[in-house]
Amino acid sequence: MYCKLIKKNRARVIVLLIVVAIFVVVAPVSAFADVAVVANKNIGEKSISEKQAKKIWLGKTKSLGGTSLKPADLPKGNDSRKKFYKAVVKKNEKKLKAYWARIVFSGKGSPPKLFKSDAEVINWVASTPGAVGYVDSVSINDSVKVLLISK
Repeated sequence: MYCKLIKKNRARVIVLLIVVAIFVVVAPVSAFADVAVVANKNIGEKSISEKQAKKIWLGKTKSLGGTSLKPADLPKGNDSRKKFYKAVVKKNEKKLKAYWARIVFSGKGSPPKLFKSDAEVINWVASTPGAVGYVDSVSINDSVKVLLISK
């Protein structure tokens, strides 16, 4: 009986299999695609590498293209934060907390400025020269510049 149904609906089965195959291949690749690094429009750079972004959010890079940077962060538990730190910074929450504890205790720096939401990050980045942040890509508007992360 199933064979008859499959033969009768062969085109639909093929389309369904193609859709499933595309989802399986594309879903993992797009894990970071929905998080965007944004900057104040006064920053001259058009893009940054993942290595540069990692250094910025770990406080190791303090300027970009001659502009002093002010990074923004989202709170623990935020989906964009989880994706960003996993994909770019390569640290989980526990390691990140330990890292910043060492840096702050030694007087070598302080963590990025914390905001409650994407909207707060966008507003602050738009109004603060040198500000950079990361947000869910659906939150982006034309008040900020999107820095494409390249390898």
